[in-house]
Amino acid sequence: MIKAHADKDAKKIEEIIRMCQAAIAKQVDQNRKGGFGLDDYTDGRTIGGASLARNILRLIGSTY
Repeated sequence: MIKAHADKDAKKIEEIIRMCQAAIAKQVDQNRKGGFGLDDYTDGRTIGGASLARNILRLIGSTY
């Protein structure tokens, strides 16, 4: 029972990590394509999402 619960938690953490890595990769890709354009709203969401993802990964890394 405890192992099943731990496996479920590990899968959730793995999914969070994948989502965070995707957000960071999106920002890196956008930077590689020549930076940010005229759409400040979307650009800000990309940057903010990547920043949040890095913070989440930092927290998970210190506890997982």
